[in-house]
Amino acid sequence: MKQLFEGVHILEGEIGGRPLQLIYLQGATASLLMDTGCAHDPAKFIAPQIAEAGGEVSSLTWILNTHPDLDHICGNHEMKRFAPHAILGCGDADRHICQGIDTLMQYRYDVYKNDHGIAYEGDTLEWIRAEGGKPEAIDVTFRGGEHIRLGPEWEVELLAVPGHAEGHLAVYDPLHQALYGGDAIHGSGNPGRAGGVKLCPTYENVDEYLGTIDRIEGLPITTYVGCHWPVKRGAEIAEFCRESRDFVQTTERVLLDRLTRPHTLRELCTILGRELGEWPRETDLELVYVLNGHLRRMCERGMVSSQMRNNGRPVREFVRS
Repeated sequence: MKQLFEGVHILEGEIGGRPLQLIYLQGATASLLMDTGCAHDPAKFIAPQIAEAGGEVSSLTWILNTHPDLDHICGNHEMKRFAPHAILGCGDADRHICQGIDTLMQYRYDVYKNDHGIAYEGDTLEWIRAEGGKPEAIDVTFRGGEHIRLGPEWEVELLAVPGHAEGHLAVYDPLHQALYGGDAIHGSGNPGRAGGVKLCPTYENVDEYLGTIDRIEGLPITTYVGCHWPVKRGAEIAEFCRESRDFVQTTERVLLDRLTRPHTLRELCTILGRELGEWPRETDLELVYVLNGHLRRMCERGMVSSQMRNNGRPVREFVRS
């Protein structure tokens, strides 16, 4: 556990060799936990570190899911056992996904299976299911612009920061000139705890993601905290935004250059992984989120066309128009 400011704590965990940093805000009249990790994380590190910070876990007021991913929503059920009176919320557009592991698989992780033949399987799928936990109903949803009062002179604002997920939320803390951004922007990749890049960016909606980068650049903040990246301060925030935008622009360019002949999404993930980053090659298929987002955008703009190819099984391929 790290204390950033008075009442602002980073709870420190781990997900697949990457840091997992969850924000806990402890005010005089209310408290807020951002995200709940995987199924075992509430007992493993969240509840113990809240206690270490001087908080009373059972008195937690708010639990906010910034977006629907395994390491952000799958501890919901267990966290509600620790804090039964806490109000569990998420982005309005993500409510249908945040209910549990089954909806997470249906609407986020398995959406590339039918057209592209890309899905989690084997040991990875077994691990995801083991960390998925039990379902938990969402109590309230937000669209951005809502304010939560944590103390007599401390109020935070929920901001809509879509791109990685349609309903992604961040918490703006004007008292400390800070933004607690979840996975709102990704730079050029997710760092590993032991150094290096562990995972590629995984935004999905390109224009919304670029808009979120612009919004963060325009905020009057001196501290930015994401869930998987070192804390950014001062000029580091602008650099992280620039790095995030540069990755988008590079991806658009190399993808379009590659589509002079037809490729499937799986083929593009494998080919472009080496050009886009130094994460482990066995994780190149995680580029499916980013590349599908760019391809969808290019198709909408008439730059790229797609059709189904049947080579034993139907699969979608893409080529420049």
